[in-house]
Amino acid sequence: MVAILCFATSAIAQGERKVEYLKEEPPAGSVPYRKIVYVDDGTCPRGEIKEITGGSQAKSVPRKVRCVKRPDSSK
Repeated sequence: MVAILCFATSAIAQGERKVEYLKEEPPAGSVPYRKIVYVDDGTCPRGEIKEITGGSQAKSVPRKVRCVKRPDSSK
């Protein structure tokens, strides 16, 4: 029962994190593998933002860059 309560509290806390936006794309190799960051540099269409998912040079996985709907930052 305690484990379930701790898990639920953790899930709620994670859902309340504010989304942070970078003003420019971070340098190659600076975003950890599978971490997602958002960049508001004006390169995506209106209402969208650049989403970058970190890659791994060791695993030969390039970072992924795409335009997505802007996540709600008011949570």
